[in-house]
Amino acid sequence: MTTMTTAILVLRILATSQVLLAATALAISSNPYRTRLLGLALMLGVVSYLLSAPVFVHINLEVGPWLTLPADVVPPLLFFFTWDLFEDDREPPLFVWLIAALYLVVALWLGLERGATNAPVNTYWLVPLQLAKLGFAIGAMFIVWRGRENDVVESRFKLRRVFAASIGVIVAAVVATELVTGWRVPELTELIGMAAIFIATLMLNLAFLRVNPSFVLRDSGASVSVVPEDTSLIDALNKLMSEDLAYTNHDLRIADLAASLRVPEYQLRRTINRSLGYQNFNQFVNRYRIEEAARRLTDEPRTPVLTIALDVGFRSISSFNTAFRAHYEKTPTDYRKSRVTDS
Repeated sequence: MTTMTTAILVLRILATSQVLLAATALAISSNPYRTRLLGLALMLGVVSYLLSAPVFVHINLEVGPWLTLPADVVPPLLFFFTWDLFEDDREPPLFVWLIAALYLVVALWLGLERGATNAPVNTYWLVPLQLAKLGFAIGAMFIVWRGRENDVVESRFKLRRVFAASIGVIVAAVVATELVTGWRVPELTELIGMAAIFIATLMLNLAFLRVNPSFVLRDSGASVSVVPEDTSLIDALNKLMSEDLAYTNHDLRIADLAASLRVPEYQLRRTINRSLGYQNFNQFVNRYRIEEAARRLTDEPRTPVLTIALDVGFRSISSFNTAFRAHYEKTPTDYRKSRVTDS
């Protein structure tokens, strides 16, 4: 075994140790069950990717490909895990599930073919497959970055940049290497890639230990309690929303409310999360919008639904329908009909 081969193996083991550390912390955390399950499945796939290459040459070719299958599932798992962490209000759209299913069929088939023949993968299959991996990673980073302004979970808000950067480094190293080499990676390239993955996983764990050692990223449904010093801020916030109708502003941001209330933005985020029980700013604002919309749907039976949606602060009828249905489990039109019938 050469010095470079030994260095690569050591880096793989070190990176694996960081992934297993994160997996252990996530497993014993108080995150919801689905979050922990997705996270553990993702980390199992990463461990499979890190360890399958050095052991692949020492095992039966008929068995080896099956040991690498979890690694092929990493890109869609990364996307869905990220969605579960940072998208509090909705499920992934159907087309994403369809793309993920198609990707898995192709990726698993290619993995078995490559393991059975030990031959280079055809470029016509390799390029679309790697672009799909890149697409899932870019989608995950977009989810992390898009919701940063509305996130009121303090520990999660602080970790967003580190999380996105780590995803970018790891995926760029893996996808670029595989795309250029067709899975026949030169030792120097593999050494650089493993070093990048180890550094990224180490930095991510250090960030968690510093900002959020409990690894709690999602509210498990525990009750909230009002901190005494937040009482006056909550009263002022309710007045601003209920009496001054701040929620009717389509472009309302948490920074705008913090400026109006003359408090630091981080304090307002913490109050909305810890004392009021919301995980993002949209949930908080939409509560006021939906309650006012429900009142007007009942009191103003001739006013178009679109007019009410825009008046209370929604940008479009589709976003209004989605938020309203999530709260009342029926569309605005059905809600209006039921209220008219009841009266």
